[in-house]
Amino acid sequence: MKISQSLMKEFKKYYYATHSKSDKVYEGNNCGILFKAKYVDKTLIVPPSDSMSEGIYFEYLATGSVPRSGTPEPERTLKGELTAPYKRAVESANFFKQIIEHYDIKILEKSYLLQNENMTGLLDLLVEMDGSPAIIDLKYSGLMEDKWSDLGWNTEALPTKENIMIQGVHYRLLARDVMGMDLPFYFWVFNSKDPSDMKIIKQEIDEDQFEQHYIDVLKTQDLLKKEIEIGFKPMPNYKNCKNCPLKETCPERQLFPKPVTIYYSGQV
Repeated sequence: MKISQSLMKEFKKYYYATHSKSDKVYEGNNCGILFKAKYVDKTLIVPPSDSMSEGIYFEYLATGSVPRSGTPEPERTLKGELTAPYKRAVESANFFKQIIEHYDIKILEKSYLLQNENMTGLLDLLVEMDGSPAIIDLKYSGLMEDKWSDLGWNTEALPTKENIMIQGVHYRLLARDVMGMDLPFYFWVFNSKDPSDMKIIKQEIDEDQFEQHYIDVLKTQDLLKKEIEIGFKPMPNYKNCKNCPLKETCPERQLFPKPVTIYYSGQV
């Protein structure tokens, strides 16, 4: 199985939740049944959240890239007008086009698939910037200055966020192998709450990280193969189960909250 950066991130969350004794907790639903349906069986396409849908619409307007689910439709009011979040998406897409023009950036490819024997990755944009090819990954986020969330974009905290940083490593490593080129990698992060705000972040990567990432890819393949053989473990949790796309059919789902025990000693 070819390993994508999103699969790596989700498998690591699952593996930590089911095998590690570490106290580290990752955000989201780390259930093995959900992971298997999404990445192994590929029978499940998780419907996007409201914020994800806004980002998909932004990217469609900005680049013309059509997702596999088809042309995205914006949310409208009863009067047929775009809702406020989708109006901001339109403005952000226009801002993207202005920046592209300002820096004389040429889009060479969009939704560009790179694959080798072990890895796969879908680049948002392959562009020509300053006369040379580069990779741009578009983000649409309301967490522009968030230091603590795994998905926050505070630039001082970013080097500590493996969940984000892994993407640039994965894509640059693929470009080196498939294209024979070491391409610069940029995050272009647009603020979903303020269409006039965005960040251009160039990710520089220590050379050792490329070697370590490839080792991690092979390790993920090995652990994934073993997990397929022994079976993925469910992680039923009422909060996750009630919002899970498999909630109607999963025999392991938790239908009601379970009691938890806390201990009170009178000491603060």
